[in-house]
Amino acid sequence: MLCAIMSKRRKSSESPHVVILTSTIVKGLHDILQGVLQYGQEHGPWRIYQQERRRWMYQLKNMKQWGCTGVIAADHHSVHEAKLIADLGVPVIVLLQPQAMRHPSYPLFPYACVLWDSVAIGRMAARYFLDRHYTRFAFVGDTHSETYWSREREQTFRKVLQEAGHHFCHVYGPCTAAEQLDWAVERPRMEAWLKALPQPIALFAPNDRRGKQVLDACMDAGLSVPDEVAVLGVDNDEWICEAAVPTLSSIRCAPHQAGYQIAEHLDRLMRGERLPKREYLVFPTSVVTRQSTDWMAVEDQRMARALTHIQKNAMQPDLRVDDVARIIGLSRRATEIRFRNATGRTIREEIEHVRLEQLRALLVETDKKIGDLALQCGFVCETHLGRIFRKRFGTTMGQFRTASRNRKCGSAP
Repeated sequence: MLCAIMSKRRKSSESPHVVILTSTIVKGLHDILQGVLQYGQEHGPWRIYQQERRRWMYQLKNMKQWGCTGVIAADHHSVHEAKLIADLGVPVIVLLQPQAMRHPSYPLFPYACVLWDSVAIGRMAARYFLDRHYTRFAFVGDTHSETYWSREREQTFRKVLQEAGHHFCHVYGPCTAAEQLDWAVERPRMEAWLKALPQPIALFAPNDRRGKQVLDACMDAGLSVPDEVAVLGVDNDEWICEAAVPTLSSIRCAPHQAGYQIAEHLDRLMRGERLPKREYLVFPTSVVTRQSTDWMAVEDQRMARALTHIQKNAMQPDLRVDDVARIIGLSRRATEIRFRNATGRTIREEIEHVRLEQLRALLVETDKKIGDLALQCGFVCETHLGRIFRKRFGTTMGQFRTASRNRKCGSAP
């Protein structure tokens, strides 16, 4: 078996020499590169070199001479830098896509790249807040208002809310040039804007760094998080989310898979294949709930406690309506009536809803057998689960998982 595996690999003298051009490695880029590394280990070995921006510029013209066979452009490269990279004449892939790099005239535009699936991210944010029964919503975009991924997340977030009957979303205005350079300059305006929002309100920020700034502004403005302002970010960067006060809830994405797929694309190019440009998507998988959204936006506080209890315990297969009633200190009948009045769902429907959402996330995130996932999510009868899953999502669990895997490997339109 070992000999068979080794025979598929290149000889050491034929190992690709792949250069990563970057000045810094942030969370999302780090996770993409982990996917690249995994591919290189499984199909290489690859020799991978990181060239930092302050040093690689004067060495760039010599890279092909010393044996570079592929380039991973992972920085905000200027037009001049991008032209030097393109002129090397070796296969190139792109891992970061700032606004300027999306223009067709940019020298690296023709190359395969990784993009965040911002439409799916905005949709997940809206549905998350809707599931927590919010009726007021806000969005704080990136400091640079032209940032395409921030705009796409905002647009989809608002569209899904409108489809659910919520036709107004408070949007924070664009930053001035001075505010873009200094958070201390912007903070007073954000504090005043946050104070003027109706409460309770669900606020979506396009990434964790922006979400943390919102939390800081809330604290300085004397606003209580999450019961007055609930804040959700994107990327699940634990260095940011866990260091925030309160801790920041965030949408978890899957950049590792996109890194693996674009590494395969680069490998095929280095083997001499001619491939068209592809955009590999980083898709969202689930929301990691922390203190900044750990609250239910319903006026009936006993029913808010009931919802919180269901969210935390729905995966227990023996969770019953009587258990929820006992926790909040009411009779079963009174609990059922007040719960439906407050949420529009019965308690059983809410338990089922939470379980199905968790199952859907796990079908994407893991390779466990469907039967094992069903038990993990509190379903004791896989046949019954199959019926309600198809009724809810319009597809079988197997078809949903297959479509999700195909989406991992596919490209953006």
